[in-house]
Amino acid sequence: MQAVEPRSEQDLRATLRRAHDQADKLLADPEGSRLEVVAWLSAHIAAFEHSIYPAVRHQAANGPSLVEADRQVVARLARTLRMIERRHSGDVLAGGLSADRLGERVSNLVAEHREVLARILGALEASLSPEAMAKLAASYDDALAHAPTRPHPHLHSGVMFRVDALWDRILDTMDGRHIPLPRVRRSRIMPGRWGAYLLGQQQEPQDGPASADQRLGQAPPPSENTQR
Repeated sequence: MQAVEPRSEQDLRATLRRAHDQADKLLADPEGSRLEVVAWLSAHIAAFEHSIYPAVRHQAANGPSLVEADRQVVARLARTLRMIERRHSGDVLAGGLSADRLGERVSNLVAEHREVLARILGALEASLSPEAMAKLAASYDDALAHAPTRPHPHLHSGVMFRVDALWDRILDTMDGRHIPLPRVRRSRIMPGRWGAYLLGQQQEPQDGPASADQRLGQAPPPSENTQR
């Protein structure tokens, strides 16, 4: 009997398991912000649709039917997240909704989504190589870091993913919302000589920092060997 190789923690199954663990953690915290639940699950749904759905449709057995099954679940989940968002944002019309019932409904829909997700992962693993699965995991992680943070009724694909994400980040900044998503590291851009001059920054010479005499425009004192 052939031994089963252990899965890498960077593969798609492990990546999505961590995403769902984070959702469970947010849902289980009675003192946590419900808007953080909305942001995390909205980003997960959008990232999964944007990065994983195309591979499921074109490369997995029964891919279109699996996508449709998941879409039916996440569409209901998105509507429920929208209700929570309205209730906790001061919408008078949503003020009478029960927070406990909404939270229970979200937990049930997340469980349904997880069941469909298991079928999707099984179909992908049967069709794709481990390298291809790792690329999907990386694509999902990248999409999650840039994903919309509010529920939207339409499918997140192509340009709508970027438009929704940009608009949501603007609203999040205006509302001062804390978004529990991974931050995108940006490389620091160092200004050139003229850029540093315009910014009022001093640049050290390449051969090391200047001495006090050099900064004042004076010649350094002669060394002992020179005096001799």
